[in-house]
Amino acid sequence: MRLFRWQARSLGGRVYNGEYYAECEEQVIDFVHKNYGYVTNIEKVKDKQPFHRWFKPRLQFTNKERANFYKQLSTLLDAGIPIVKAIEMVTGRLSEKHKPVCMRLNLSLQSGHPLSYAMSLQPEIFSEMNISVVEAGEVSGQISRVLLSLSEFYKLQDKLAKLVRNACIYPGFLLGLALLTFLFFSVKLVPSFAEMYRSLGVKETPLLQILLSVSILLQKHIIALSCACLAGGKLLLRQREEILFVLMRFPGIRLMRHSFLEIRFTRLLALMLFSGIAFPEAILRASVTLTDTSMKNNAKKFSENVLRGVGITEAAMQSGNLFSQMGLEFLSIGESSGNLPDMLTEFAEIQEQELFARLRDLKSVLEPALVVVIATMVFAVMAVMLSPLFDLMTRMPEYE
Repeated sequence: MRLFRWQARSLGGRVYNGEYYAECEEQVIDFVHKNYGYVTNIEKVKDKQPFHRWFKPRLQFTNKERANFYKQLSTLLDAGIPIVKAIEMVTGRLSEKHKPVCMRLNLSLQSGHPLSYAMSLQPEIFSEMNISVVEAGEVSGQISRVLLSLSEFYKLQDKLAKLVRNACIYPGFLLGLALLTFLFFSVKLVPSFAEMYRSLGVKETPLLQILLSVSILLQKHIIALSCACLAGGKLLLRQREEILFVLMRFPGIRLMRHSFLEIRFTRLLALMLFSGIAFPEAILRASVTLTDTSMKNNAKKFSENVLRGVGITEAAMQSGNLFSQMGLEFLSIGESSGNLPDMLTEFAEIQEQELFARLRDLKSVLEPALVVVIATMVFAVMAVMLSPLFDLMTRMPEYE
């Protein structure tokens, strides 16, 4: 899809102009003929040069901004306001950097496209999950309820993100302090101690020689090392998926990630069922939240088993590790009582509380452990620097 800028003139001589997303100029001409009159000019809106995009801040909604956006839009739609007018009203409450997003949505909506299609034209802003959920709401006729549920979903995402961020701030501070301490010892203290030992004729220990070599390397090649660190950081960012894959193999982290994905999946599945989507299709739509390939394949298998007529709980048990044991129990209760969406929502809330508790426990264990590790590192460096001095003191003659 490309953005076209057009001008038109009606039979009465009135001049109109605007912008329109389309595949080609013929679609623009057809749109203008139907709504305004005769086309007088059409031009493609050129993309900005890559050089300018490098220095432009990345346009993205935070979880909190997404929650507010969907909440306001749901409230306005519930009040009977047309969706085009509702988005215009929401636009006035957003920051300047986000207003173009709503303007593009309105351009597509005014062209007769549904909201899900308008969102799909901006994949860098609206994820596949957002588009799938909104499309389900449009199909079931419960778009305002779906938008409200999306708002609640992103509120919980924001809460979880804040909890994880708060858990990482203190360890990150400690690691940064440890790095600065090591650099200070290496650049300032180690050369001074080495010079003192040479003046006293004390032989340097092998470990002190290694520290001195590191100090010399840091002093002579600080710029090259800084560039290497930046390049290494960029490489790590590019390989973050592989790194996360390795980290996720640790038992504790793997369990928490599975719980997190299970919570997202069950919440979205409950939302789809509330919207009136058929259960097999709801499973496939909800699986867009699963970033784990194994769980995504298991969700597909789950949907296929249900389509073949297998009971919901039995189909889930045959689908691998998609659900935990507690999840299977809630599925069984929901299937037997006929109240599956409510049971899935209840299960997700219980799992969230347990996940938050595990994260707090991890934080309480990680912080003192890092303090011990950093203190050990500092003590080891000091011991290496002072070891020749201790050796000198032990060889000094005793005076009576």
